[in-house]
Amino acid sequence: MINLSKYAGLPIFLEKNNKLGSKAIKLPKPDTRTFSQIKSVLLAKKTAVRKFYFMYRNIAPNNSLKKYGLRYDITVIPHHEIGHEEIKTTGHYHAFVRKTHITYPEVYQVIHGTATYLLQKKKGSKISDVIVAKAMPGEIVVVPPNYGHITINAGKKTLVMANIVYSKFKSKYRAIEEKHGGAYYLVEKNKKLLFIKNPNYKSVPKIKYGNPSLVGLKSPIYADCKKNPEKYLFLVKPQNYLKKFKS
Repeated sequence: MINLSKYAGLPIFLEKNNKLGSKAIKLPKPDTRTFSQIKSVLLAKKTAVRKFYFMYRNIAPNNSLKKYGLRYDITVIPHHEIGHEEIKTTGHYHAFVRKTHITYPEVYQVIHGTATYLLQKKKGSKISDVIVAKAMPGEIVVVPPNYGHITINAGKKTLVMANIVYSKFKSKYRAIEEKHGGAYYLVEKNKKLLFIKNPNYKSVPKIKYGNPSLVGLKSPIYADCKKNPEKYLFLVKPQNYLKKFKS
């Protein structure tokens, strides 16, 4: 059992079976992603791994963030190699804010393990920008408006990460599924990790390495948001906060 309270901001732990547990709060039943649901975005078409990751949605006690239009989730991604590829989420884009060309952003924070976030911006039918952000426990990464994203667990430990997002937004999976993954795959070759281009995209830009974040957000994000919810309202109405993302 691994105590996750320090970075989760809630009294929870990671059990040996890679499920979340708590003696103090009631956790929702996780939504489990299986091989059959994710195989369209993988390089390998066969694997012994059947359960890829577990998503606990809206776990904030007493719906403490609901009145602000926000939702706190935790995702657990055990480490596996799927062929030569590192295990990852399906990946998705976010819906547009009504009457705008701006999609909803999202805030991530690593609780345990290490995360590699692949962010890609779509302009028309082309990918105009690709960012890779690596994060350790306690570190925060913001998915800016108009970026799709994939989370990769390239570490040797189980990855546990939290996110806060607008509670009514919808994930859009089709664009990434149709291309059989993101613009790049992260694979292991000769005991080294490297990104290789996804040939299903006609062209992709070079990867930029950095950590998109916003000044003022603090770990753990659940406690920070509960105490200072106004700092997270850019997730609900990003069109009013565009200068934050351009700075």
